[in-house]
Amino acid sequence: MRNVLRSAATLVLGCALAVSLSVAAQTSGGATPTVIVGASPSTDMSLMIVAVKKGFLAKEGLDAQLQLFDSSPAALQGVVAGRADITANTEPPQLAARARGGRIVQVMTGYLSGRINGSVVNAQAIKKPQDFIDKAIGVQRGSGANYHLAWFLSHNHIPADKVTVKYMDAPDQIPALARGDIQAFFSWEPFLTKASDTVPNAKLYSRTIDDGFVFAGNVAMREDMAKNHKDVAVKVVKGLIAAADWMSANPLEAAKVANEVLKAPSVDEVAKQIQYLKWPGDFHRKAVDQEVSIAEWGVGIGLFPAKDAKKLVGDLVYPAIIKEAAPGRTDL
Repeated sequence: MRNVLRSAATLVLGCALAVSLSVAAQTSGGATPTVIVGASPSTDMSLMIVAVKKGFLAKEGLDAQLQLFDSSPAALQGVVAGRADITANTEPPQLAARARGGRIVQVMTGYLSGRINGSVVNAQAIKKPQDFIDKAIGVQRGSGANYHLAWFLSHNHIPADKVTVKYMDAPDQIPALARGDIQAFFSWEPFLTKASDTVPNAKLYSRTIDDGFVFAGNVAMREDMAKNHKDVAVKVVKGLIAAADWMSANPLEAAKVANEVLKAPSVDEVAKQIQYLKWPGDFHRKAVDQEVSIAEWGVGIGLFPAKDAKKLVGDLVYPAIIKEAAPGRTDL
């Protein structure tokens, strides 16, 4: 087992070193820097997809390449392992990755999500909050949905030991609901809509904004790129800000571009989901303060292996890049 773990660690270190050396060689030699953008086929990844496919990163002089993963948490692990340079998702996975030694930093807020995350229930079994008691609930451990579940239980005065939480990856929750293994799940789009449309008796119960909460989807970058290749990092952030502004003004066109990867049956549905989010392209104190609250929750239940929640957030948040790229978009 030790040899297996040692080999795995060596492979991860080798991948990260290879990416680092590649960027260093390209920037020092004057060639176009290559930036690997981690994404997955979910709406909250639309900024990553559009920034590459619509050419916003290319306009900054970058050779941007899209690397697809099964889910947004998997894309983040790709950044940690050096298989990608940037990605975006909600706070909990990034906090967990940093707490476990992942050399990543947050460089901006890509989206604000009050309607992408939510919960789906078996409508015959659950009609009101108290009906969740004694039910089995599916959620992906360490995800934003995991925090939404904790928030929901707390705000509805449901003790955590009164429900059965079953940890599973987001794509596995729909068949689990269909089989009756769970009576509800907390997840994100497109899984919410897909379950509601395809599973008998499945019903969208609520979205995070209905429960009084809005996630910040922050852009995570390899720490080496942010701190040792700042010129490239600044170009990345400039390109992402331009893409975010364009998406806000052109949701239908953005949906057409994003759907090249999402492969949804309806571009109109993708456009609707894109408009569920806000694409601020900024980095503000309010988002960081919320992240401290999430970190305190995760540290408190042992989800994030860290002793000091504020230090964890302080190590993760890195506003130096956006301060140079777009100083008017940050108050940090």
